[in-house]
Amino acid sequence: MRIAITGVTGSIGTQTLEVLEFLKTKNFDFKLVGISAGSNVKKMIEIIKRWKPEYAALENAELEKFNETKILTGKDATIEMLEKSKPDFVLVATGGAIGIKHTLKAIEVSKRIGLANKESIVCGGNMLLEYAKKNNTEIIPVDSEHSALFQLKLGDIKPSKIIITASGGALRDWPIEKLNEVSVKDVLNHPVWSMGKRITVDSATMVNKGLEVIEAYHLFDLKKDNIDVLINRNSHIHAIVGYPDGVMKFHYGVPSMTIPIAYSITYPERIYEYKYPDLTLEPIKFEKVDYNRYPSLKLAFDILGNQKLQIVYNAADEIAVQKFLEGRIKYTEIYKLIYQAINKFINKNIKINNFSDIMFLDSKAKKIVKGMIL
Repeated sequence: MRIAITGVTGSIGTQTLEVLEFLKTKNFDFKLVGISAGSNVKKMIEIIKRWKPEYAALENAELEKFNETKILTGKDATIEMLEKSKPDFVLVATGGAIGIKHTLKAIEVSKRIGLANKESIVCGGNMLLEYAKKNNTEIIPVDSEHSALFQLKLGDIKPSKIIITASGGALRDWPIEKLNEVSVKDVLNHPVWSMGKRITVDSATMVNKGLEVIEAYHLFDLKKDNIDVLINRNSHIHAIVGYPDGVMKFHYGVPSMTIPIAYSITYPERIYEYKYPDLTLEPIKFEKVDYNRYPSLKLAFDILGNQKLQIVYNAADEIAVQKFLEGRIKYTEIYKLIYQAINKFINKNIKINNFSDIMFLDSKAKKIVKGMIL
């Protein structure tokens, strides 16, 4: 199997390399042929030294040819890497809406995608899934919740209900009236997961869960009323599916992204090995979501199925989180900016006919949100 990884220096990308290290010990037949990153030259060099891929792409930095690896640079370097490396499998771990372009190219050049870029389906919706079907490319979700749902429903009848779980994020026990005072450090102190900065902030606001609800809606062809979210603080239950006769199946596992990453690569086999959780340590417990604490999740349910507003929701969050991390806005202003952006576009007659329309609307929404910030 020829493997390529986009966003290789990020959290998901580096954990994918950990998985590949393990698969080597099991004599899994693969070659890492292509990698891409934004600007982390130092980490890219380390990866090239270890894995010797045929192609490496840097979109926001320069690097001369290194050993036998061909270095590609520029804004379309990842696209070029995917075209030239001819992978069988692509792990799309690029963050943000730019990852949509990488997913589309991966669909065109590979047989299977491990999709860790939520934006691709949040913004692309059924258009992207149909494009994959047209190209006979298999999409295996990498998000822990969607991987869990994918595994639970395999070979079964269509569930009548799905429940996606959430940890509640770093601020789950903060008094709501104090959320206006939280610092970036407070928000990035996640109680369970080790993730990138944006997704950690999104976990606190539950925008991340909103994006997952939208993604599940499209991936599993569900109705809004058939999707729910519950808090499972230790993130051992990743997802639940329910059936008309009242039976519910739980996906239980240790919170590690290496598990769904490995599953997407080796599916339908389970080659990766990880420790079993101790079932006696903690009770399985769920809590209802308080939408006063997490209004961004409620907003995601409100716009579910409206592709235009889903694009705006994601774009507004991307800018708002960036500005929060830069210290330009308060934590509570993240939701306010998303809400205001949705209101600006809700009555606009915008048609989404192709993928260029998606990228145009994403750019337009981001520009408007930037203009809202003093």
